[in-house]
Amino acid sequence: MTMSHFKVIRPGINTTFQDLGRKNLHHFGIPFSGAMDNRNYLLSNAIAGNKENTPVIEFAFQGPLLKFKGDKINFNITGNVNFNIIKKKNKIEGNCYQSYTLEYGDELDILSTNSSVYGYLAISGNFDIQFQWDSCSTNTKASIGANDGKKLEKDQQVNILKSHSLNSSRK
Repeated sequence: MTMSHFKVIRPGINTTFQDLGRKNLHHFGIPFSGAMDNRNYLLSNAIAGNKENTPVIEFAFQGPLLKFKGDKINFNITGNVNFNIIKKKNKIEGNCYQSYTLEYGDELDILSTNSSVYGYLAISGNFDIQFQWDSCSTNTKASIGANDGKKLEKDQQVNILKSHSLNSSRK
C-alpha cells in the first residue's frame, strides 16, 4: 500500500516545515527557528485537532500547488490567504480558518497571502519528516530541520505519516 502524500507541483516562494522551533540551543551555535507567525501557526493546529507543536507547512507570499494522493485527509489554511481546492477539474475558492477534505487526485493551490507575509497549511495528523534537536523547523540558512534544511522543491513527495478525521470538515 502506498503512503498518502502530496506531490509538489509548484513549491511557492519560501515553503518550509515549521513548528514551535528550537529554543535554548544558541549557546551551541544552533539558531532559534520556528513559525514566523505564532498566532496563525497555533490556530492551524487547533483547527486540525493536532497537538500544539505538530509540524505544519509555512509559506511566504505565494504558497505551493500540491496534488494529493491517498486516503481522504482534512486540512486547513490560516493567515490571510487566497487558495483554491481543485476537485475533478472543479475549482472551489477556499476560506481560511475552515477545515476541508481532500480526496485522491485533488489539488490544493495556495495562490497568495494578502496584507501579511506568512500562511500555514495544517493537516489533521502528521507529516513524515525528521526532527533535529526536538524540532522539525527548517532553517534554510543553517541547513537544519526537516527536508534536510531546504525549502520544498518541485516534484518532491511530502509523505503523510498518519492522519485523523474531523467530523466538521467541508468538502
